[in-house]
Amino acid sequence: EYISVINLITRPFDKEELIKMLEETDFFEAPASGKYHNAHRGGLCEHSLNVWKRLVDLNNMMETNLDSNSMAVVALCHDYAKINYYKLNYKNEKVYSESGSKSDNLGKYDWVSVPTYMTKDAKDRFIYGNHEATSEAITRMYIPLTLEESAAILNHHAGMSVDSAKNNIGEVYARNTLALMLHLADMLCAFVDESRE
Repeated sequence: EYISVINLITRPFDKEELIKMLEETDFFEAPASGKYHNAHRGGLCEHSLNVWKRLVDLNNMMETNLDSNSMAVVALCHDYAKINYYKLNYKNEKVYSESGSKSDNLGKYDWVSVPTYMTKDAKDRFIYGNHEATSEAITRMYIPLTLEESAAILNHHAGMSVDSAKNNIGEVYARNTLALMLHLADMLCAFVDESRE
């Protein structure tokens, strides 16, 4: 499904090289986050598609007339910094049940080893700058970006991350509807559609 949406982009760029890079990395198996939204195998690809679908829906609902190529590019590529970013690990977790072999003030439980995702060491992943800058740089290696698209990827967290640009975010969104709509689509997916139970 992801590749079929990539193929909808009509602007010239080397689709084969982009798809090859994605297939040679963990993009299709990686989680979207370590413990919050889509923290499961394949979550990153799924999140990228969800953001694209939300962005298209918002564009139609708000009648903002955004370019379909631009929507696909920014939605599908906005989190490329998470490629080869996480590694699977395990942690011990208390699981409460009537048949638990141990007990505490909450009841009977057993320790169970559960899978979890951890961030890889910095030396083992591509770093260009913060999350947004790294995503934009990786995208630019394969797809020429317009200024609006670049600004949309660079500001999709709206200054919420500790390493995000916080100055002028209101002005960025006032001048760049694509950037605002990408941010809204990303937040709706992360905090509503995909939020952890």
